[in-house]
Amino acid sequence: MLNVLKGLYQVFRCIREFVLSLFFILFVLVLFALASVMSGGDKKNAPIIIEQGALTLNLDGYLADNHDEFSEFNRFINEELTGQREPLKISTFDVVQAIAMAKTDDRVKGLVLDLAYFHGGDVPSLQYIGEAIEDFKTAQKPVIAVGNYFSQQQYYLASYADKIYLNRAGFVDLHGLSYSNLYFKSLFDKIEAVPHIFRFGTYKSAVEPFMRNDMSPEARQNAQLWLDKLWRNMSQDIAENRHIKAENVVPETARFLAEYKAVKGNDAHYALKQQLVTDILTQQEIQKILVQHFGKNSEGSYNSIDFFDYVSQLPNRFEKEGLHRIAVINVEGAIMTGDSDDQTAGSDTIVSQLKKARQDDKVKGVILRINSPGGSAMASELIRQEVENVQSAGKPVVVSMGGMAASGGYWIAATSDKIVAQPTTLTGSIGIFGLAVTFEKTAKKLGISEDGIATSPLANQSAFKTLSKEQGDVIQIGIENGYQRFLDLVSRGRKMTTAEVDKIAQGQVWLGESALEKGLVDKLGSFNDAHELLIDLINEKRKAKGKVAIERFNTYWIVEQRDDLLSQLMRDFKAQIGGNMASWLGLSVPKKMESQLGQLAKFNDPQSRYLYCLNCGTLK
Repeated sequence: MLNVLKGLYQVFRCIREFVLSLFFILFVLVLFALASVMSGGDKKNAPIIIEQGALTLNLDGYLADNHDEFSEFNRFINEELTGQREPLKISTFDVVQAIAMAKTDDRVKGLVLDLAYFHGGDVPSLQYIGEAIEDFKTAQKPVIAVGNYFSQQQYYLASYADKIYLNRAGFVDLHGLSYSNLYFKSLFDKIEAVPHIFRFGTYKSAVEPFMRNDMSPEARQNAQLWLDKLWRNMSQDIAENRHIKAENVVPETARFLAEYKAVKGNDAHYALKQQLVTDILTQQEIQKILVQHFGKNSEGSYNSIDFFDYVSQLPNRFEKEGLHRIAVINVEGAIMTGDSDDQTAGSDTIVSQLKKARQDDKVKGVILRINSPGGSAMASELIRQEVENVQSAGKPVVVSMGGMAASGGYWIAATSDKIVAQPTTLTGSIGIFGLAVTFEKTAKKLGISEDGIATSPLANQSAFKTLSKEQGDVIQIGIENGYQRFLDLVSRGRKMTTAEVDKIAQGQVWLGESALEKGLVDKLGSFNDAHELLIDLINEKRKAKGKVAIERFNTYWIVEQRDDLLSQLMRDFKAQIGGNMASWLGLSVPKKMESQLGQLAKFNDPQSRYLYCLNCGTLK
């Protein structure tokens, strides 16, 4: 009885906190709106206040292709009112655009990378920003990275700086890469759930998280191939940036221990000795160097402009302008049927965006930016069909792959005109599986049973009844057909035989550089390379028709038209309530498990057929 009362109290607290927080946000919203009106409302017209200072890249969040539409408001709520630093969703393209503008901005005299609250991003995004920093340096403006310590991803980005200053008490956490996945067989056994898994092909590890408690030798071998290449790529970049040998980035273990012992476990001295940093200093000494470079402001710090303030002044990349346009459409997150949200790529939303590009006579071509592990087979095919409709309208489509374009992400790309991936993109995973979980044993143990009648064995479907042989046969036949369709699409798009595709398919994951060797992509490069390639394709088509080549294009992103700030806040609260419910009820769920199970819970394919890279696990 006491436990029941405690549970009720926790639920009461949950409701109370939600209601109070909602009224608080509404109050702040009104104040925010009044402040906007009083300040003139249009911040874009307000000049940046900066006097010969640095642009500080204080990336307090994590990288993604798209940013939060109301990120400025969220930042204000988190930092100014609650005093908390919730990681913000920062667009990689905003960062690159800001660096590019700062290069030619006479007021910006250099870059300062202050990555203390940077949560990282996928390797291709970090490399894309690194390329922008390298280009910034050609303006003969200094780039300085500062930090009390650097995580591996923070340091990778910091390595592009001319100078890296580390606090004397700090450290550089370079350790190489590890890859892991969660496996659920024992969980299913414990709750007596029965996973019915349908697959096809010789390489069947793609669905093993539901069937095993560990990684199979085949999956381990495939993962080791791309993981080793990914780390070689990263360590080589760091070595080139720091002008050291790649083997010195993370030395062999015995050598590391000997060298670490030689500096008596002093992490800062170890980083200095390995030439990972320029110098180790106190905060005051670091601040003095920055003041020497960029001058002192009224608060005694160095002259600077905050990244988020600078981004607010950037040209609007979502605005349609000019007679000749290139449209960019993002497929970011797990691919599901329905509308997109912050975590998923909804087929309804993306198909609508592609239609807009197809129907706009001023749009001459499309860049499809894919950063997805896949998802629903039907949703992926609906998007691919609309991509084909754009091509049929005479508008070439070039795919730019981000950190991951696997399984359903590759299905969408398969028949595009050209595919550009970065060397460190995870792609491939050409395969399909079916998943249906039944709880007949669980229900029976709880004293629940279900009974009824049906006109056919195929009509008698329920999560509380075992899957009949006939139902299983239907799903298996559909999966075999789906795999063959996948092979046919790749064969047609990549101009390979189905047998050639089959050898590199079977759910295997490839790094971008391997995908190029195997013919799955056309070129290695960044978004910029995809953009140049699309321009070439557009003009080739024009020349073939006797038309003059177009020299200047306006590139804009087609995004979902969000409603209003209040509705967005309600969605955020809903997500927050769902995420915090476990802790409010006194339950302990590991973040990784919560994330992975939450993603699986969103699977909504009407036929339970999925093009999803389950083996694209977590990198650390």
